[in-house]
Order: sequence, then structure tokens, then C-alpha cells
Amino acid sequence: MKTTFSFCKPMFLKTFSLLGLCVLLAGACRRDVKETVPQGAKGTVSDLLASQIKQQGHTVTVPVNRSVPGILTDANGVEIKANLSGRILTTPDEICEDPSLAVVGPNTFTTVKHTIYDCQNVKHTLILEWKIRSSFDLVMTNPNNASQFSKGRIRIKSGTTVTFQDLSIPLTTLTYTGDDPNEPGVKQYTLTYTKTDIPDQYLTEGAYTAIEGSAVVYTDCAVTYLITTPYAPISPYGTGLDPCQRIDNVYITPATPSTPPLSTIDCGVIAGSYVVGSPGACQNYVFNMASQVQVKKAGDPDANYVNIQSLVVGSSSPATTDGLVYYWEIRRMPQLQFYVPGVTNASFPGDFTFRWRNAHGTAPNTCYGPWSTPVTYTIYDF
Repeated sequence: MKTTFSFCKPMFLKTFSLLGLCVLLAGACRRDVKETVPQGAKGTVSDLLASQIKQQGHTVTVPVNRSVPGILTDANGVEIKANLSGRILTTPDEICEDPSLAVVGPNTFTTVKHTIYDCQNVKHTLILEWKIRSSFDLVMTNPNNASQFSKGRIRIKSGTTVTFQDLSIPLTTLTYTGDDPNEPGVKQYTLTYTKTDIPDQYLTEGAYTAIEGSAVVYTDCAVTYLITTPYAPISPYGTGLDPCQRIDNVYITPATPSTPPLSTIDCGVIAGSYVVGSPGACQNYVFNMASQVQVKKAGDPDANYVNIQSLVVGSSSPATTDGLVYYWEIRRMPQLQFYVPGVTNASFPGDFTFRWRNAHGTAPNTCYGPWSTPVTYTIYDF
């Protein structure tokens, strides 16, 4: 994923003026510098950023990675049992003619992304991602009935009681990602679907014990066949609430020629997961103490990741080298050629890839969450 604009996360505005960047750079952090207020701005930097969070919401990602089978049925819902003995899969046409030859799993419920927004009324959005294995070609709409579409299903439970559900959510994406290298003829797909405007009463802390997802996907055969997954839950109650079982956002803001940094030795700023002020009702989760952020030159192997270096806005202290950005902080990012291997002045402008993970608790008892999906930004030299 490559991003070349200034603010990249939904909690911030998609575009930002020079004044907006100066607000961030001139702002101070709780560690050791008092906040300042840019001329013409109303309130403190804390107030301004907290207001943005309240408007844009707060998002955490919960890796699930739960494997379930696939169930193949015909248009009447009759299950078709697999019969793979003695046959080698050949073409999709052959599989459509005899669907018992088809592979339809195992499938994996990979991720739940949970956004809390509209912090006055408090609403929730869930984005679920699945990986589907199939020897069929899969499609968004049944080729034999245009009114039937592939879909996702969500239900929220408290104990054994289903408190909320939607069983017919159109897919947002259905992407072929290549054949399974370990099983020729079996295709791999990633699908996502999104449910918005879930009332707070169903997803507030303590109100639910599980979020469960399922997918229903049509094949492109001339005869209607569809693959359905059983409902798969995220882990037991508490997943998504424990800072080390989830991924919180950090907010990386590269400087650009149109929004340059105040210091020529910097390449941008980075803000913590909750950014100075509390987002109030949108802070549904226990905050993570800090995020550990790493960077590498885009295209380099993962072994080249190094912890970012950063320092408090307005401070002359040496930059930190542990990669940690505390949840309330806004910090300067020094130019990457100072410490990223193989990077020189000639590397700019250039693409750099960042990843981060939650860090919670105090040493030696700090726990770390899973790594985020890497994000690539264009970085300039000033």
C-alpha cells in the first residue's frame, strides 16, 4: 500500500494545509514540553487533535486467523460432498461439470477492523476479512441470477444470545491472489465486507462476548453453486480490549514540498495512538501504552527494518532509538538517512515502508502486539 499524501489515517483530515502541519510541529508533548498554540488557532493542540479524533473515530485491528471448512451447495441449498479419490483436478469446466471434484477450503477468518465514530451518538463499523480457497472461479454475483450476490454475514453475541446480526452484507472486495503453491489448481481469494452504523449498545465494552463472521460466495459455473463458511468467532471475550491482542493506529505525517517541516533535519512527524487528548466516548478500549514503529527502504527485506528515531517537538535532547511513541505524543522524525541502512541523500525523494505494533506495560514486563500491515510513504529530504 503506497501513500503519497500528508495525512493517511481516517482519524485525520485527508488533506492538510501548511498551517495544519505547523499546528502539529509547534505543538508540544506531555513528556517535558509545555503545549503552545499556533497564532489564529483556538484552544490547545490537545483540544484540536482530540476534536479530530472525536469527529473521525478510533480504529483498532484484531488479527483472528481462525480456520474453518467450506460447504459447497447447489441452488436449492443441498450440500455437495467432495469425492476427490483417484482424480486430479484439471480445468474449471470439468469442476463445474462434476462439483464433487472441487476443493472448497479450508478457509480463514483473518481480521476484524473495528472503528468507533460519531462520538456524540457513538456508532461502530466492522470490517471483516476472509481468505477463501477454492478450485472454482469465484464471482461477486451469481451469473445465473443477477439478484443473488456473494455476501458476508456478521452476528454479535453475548454468551449464547445473538444480540445483533446482518446476514446479507454485500462484499466490498473479492480478490484473486494466486494459486495455492502447495496444491495446483486451487485458487486463493481474499474477500472483505463492511457493516456500518452498529449501535453502541451492542459493542460497548462488556456488552458482547464474541463477534462472529461467515461468507457466502458464488462460483462462475453455468449451474449455480455456492460456497458457505460456518460462523467463525474471534477469540474469547477480551480480544480487542487487550492492547497486546490488537493493532492501534499511529499517525505518520511525512513532510512534503508543499508542507515542509519547520526544521530541515526532519522529514515529518508521528503521533501516538490516542494523541494527547482522550477521544472520550470513542475511546472504547484500554489505551496501549505506546507503539513501537519501524521503517525500512521500500522493497528491502524485512530484516532491514530498524526502529524509528524520534524526539519531542521543541526539544534538543538526542533522538530516541527504541522506536516507541507513547499514546499521547506528537514527535519529530529526523531524516532517515541518519540511521536507516543503505540510505543516502541521493535516496530522496524515495519510498519508505513503516510498520508498528502495540507495546504495553513497563519493562521487564512489556508485552508486544502483532505487527500492523506495512504502509509505504514517499519521504522527501529538506
